Amino acid sequence: MGVRRVTWSRRIAIVRPTLILCVVVGLALIFLVSRLAPSPVRPPKPVFVASGDWEPFVGSDLTGGGPVARLVSEVLQRQGYAPEVTFTTWSLAEQRTGSGAAIGGFPFVGSDSRRDEFLLSDPLLDFDYVLFVRRGDRAALAVDKSADLADLDVAHIAGYDYWPELEAAVAEFVEYPSAAAAFAALAAGEVDVVPEGRESGEAILSSPSYSGDATDIVPLPAGDNPLLGSREALYFMLPPSDDNRRFLAAFNRSLALVKATDLYTETLAALDSRGGNDELELRSVGGVGLAVLRDRTGRSVVTPVGTRVRVVAWPAEFSEGVDSVSDRPIDVQVKVLDGPSQGRIMSVDARALVIGDSAP
Repeated sequence: MGVRRVTWSRRIAIVRPTLILCVVVGLALIFLVSRLAPSPVRPPKPVFVASGDWEPFVGSDLTGGGPVARLVSEVLQRQGYAPEVTFTTWSLAEQRTGSGAAIGGFPFVGSDSRRDEFLLSDPLLDFDYVLFVRRGDRAALAVDKSADLADLDVAHIAGYDYWPELEAAVAEFVEYPSAAAAFAALAAGEVDVVPEGRESGEAILSSPSYSGDATDIVPLPAGDNPLLGSREALYFMLPPSDDNRRFLAAFNRSLALVKATDLYTETLAALDSRGGNDELELRSVGGVGLAVLRDRTGRSVVTPVGTRVRVVAWPAEFSEGVDSVSDRPIDVQVKVLDGPSQGRIMSVDARALVIGDSAP
């Protein structure tokens, strides 16, 4: 019996280093695998965001909810959220923002009353408020100072906050539930003035739902007169809290990154008063057999004939007229929809744009 115990002891002494080495190597492998294994991807957190119909900025009938909705959605997605934009009236959108039923609301003007009640992001973008009047209304066309508005009926669109100079000049507004209703009232002579964003007003006047002639309604030139118009910024807005302040800091960082992308360039171009969503095809100009695009630096890029593009900014020549027609090329800003340059914002000679089927 004693001999066997010595034999087992010797055997254990011999294999002990090997066992210890195996345990150490096994633990090391487990540690490395745990560190190198990919962490489970956290799914984006669903959130509701409140907005209203305000073409061409946002709207339930616009692609992706409109260019500003696409912009805000991109910012939130970069923060790890899956935003769902719900469209309602502006008054209700502000109410849902304040109650926390939505994580935030947009695009809102940063009035003093809102700054007292809400947290506002860095500016999403700027727009111009102007006064729209009937082309033949001499009294409205002559408005230059506060007293000129005393005998005129000025519309107010529910949920809007206007600039201080106009608010101070108008003793009592005529309330309308929507911008479309206000413009219909202006065309019918029920009111004399409609304050509205230039781009939004022009979008309403040119829409199929507006029954009148768009040229019968005109914006007053604002110039440097603060009564006649105002340059305002639009913001993402949410109720004040410590958590929301941290959220807003991350939102602003993400917004700054998005502003450096083509998406932001496209957003601004799409909101140009001469912009549009026309989809066209490219043809060759000059017999080279290929269509030619130019990037922001002016460098030429070729693409096959038939490449589809969407016009994001028509030049003034197409809407304001020209004194004479010449062979001088007119550049049009487009978003490339397919082909090797798909997704890029480029410029193209207007003669290369074809409506409908490709032409020779």
